[in-house]
Amino acid sequence: MRRTQSAVGMGLAIAVLLGILGLWLWGKPRTSVPLPSSEASPAQVVKTFAQALNDRDFAAAKSMVIGNQVGVDAEWWDLHGPRIEELQILGTKRVTTGATCGSKVTKAWKQCVEVDTLSTFRHVKSLNTSEDPHREAWSYYLVRNSDTQSWRIRDWGKG
Repeated sequence: MRRTQSAVGMGLAIAVLLGILGLWLWGKPRTSVPLPSSEASPAQVVKTFAQALNDRDFAAAKSMVIGNQVGVDAEWWDLHGPRIEELQILGTKRVTTGATCGSKVTKAWKQCVEVDTLSTFRHVKSLNTSEDPHREAWSYYLVRNSDTQSWRIRDWGKG
């Protein structure tokens, strides 16, 4: 009787440990996404941001964003991390000042550009209200103060 209880207890402990190991393996980044340099175009920054989300490199994705307008609040333990799938760049507008860029939160920046896209969002908190996401037109507003800085995403929204 005691042997059976010990075996069952040991089996449960092993199952729990394997479950935790499986969650950790699932949640860790699939690859380390390199951050874009100052020479990268705004469209390339948006593509790299999507790649970082899709590869679960949430630290890289967060470092390409300024402020909290863009909701990258996932961590490795989130089973279904945010994804931007089937990303298509529709166009990049010309660089302007932040005050004339089209987003209220970009006003303080010397350079701002809008990148218009079409993509499918999955598991992005506050964006998906259904289990069956669809393709949406979406705009990203990227900012910087000089040509020596990398473009960073300051805002996003339906385009």
